[in-house]
Amino acid sequence: YELQRLHVETGSTFVYVTHDQMEAMTLATKICLINNGVLQQYEPPLSVYSRPNNLFVADFVGNPSINFIEAKGDQNAQGNIEVTILDGRKAQFIPGKPLDLQRWFAERDKKEAAAHHQEQMQDKKSVEKSNKDEVFKYHIARVNEDDYALQEAPVITNEDFVIGVRPEALQLHDGAGLDGVIYGAMPTGMESTIKLRIGDFLLTGVVFGNTAYKIGQEVKFEVGGEDILLFDRKSGKLITAGSLHV
Repeated sequence: YELQRLHVETGSTFVYVTHDQMEAMTLATKICLINNGVLQQYEPPLSVYSRPNNLFVADFVGNPSINFIEAKGDQNAQGNIEVTILDGRKAQFIPGKPLDLQRWFAERDKKEAAAHHQEQMQDKKSVEKSNKDEVFKYHIARVNEDDYALQEAPVITNEDFVIGVRPEALQLHDGAGLDGVIYGAMPTGMESTIKLRIGDFLLTGVVFGNTAYKIGQEVKFEVGGEDILLFDRKSGKLITAGSLHV
């Protein structure tokens, strides 16, 4: 609060460097997020949170961290994307704005080709040569964690996506929805941070209220809201935001 008031009262431009995403989110009017020497995003905090440019930004900003769900599917005639998630469960991602997925892929490939050409033409003595914008290696939370170092690199196609779900988008209710089991619960009074088990997968949710949840308790939940994020798995970049119907 003191730094915020100093900023307003002095009318000065502050440049505040931190590795703490909570400090950046609470103090900044704009966040300049850098990874490996490469600018990832420069926008107001809530824009960075709700519309991150890529998987790295989505993972870095937010506490508890965002849930990543791998998905495989394609766009249908209505413009929605029919996907398979969480070991065979069928779902439909509905973009918030009209989306031509094939055109998006074409633009992605065009930009990647231009970036590759520029890297080849760059002076080999240049310092910036070591700064690379690499695809972020996201983490899928499971009950039984895999050793990624021992796995072969998967073949990624345009049918492969990553869906980003913020913890507050997981909504527990008594009606229809996905079946889950409370794997862990941390009540703080005003809210509870919970771990939901769906098969071998774990999702983190934040539930407001002072309800006590028990480990092993069976619950129903859905993924709500219009801010569910769809990422291209190949490039790691955000495609669009929308809603997810399972």
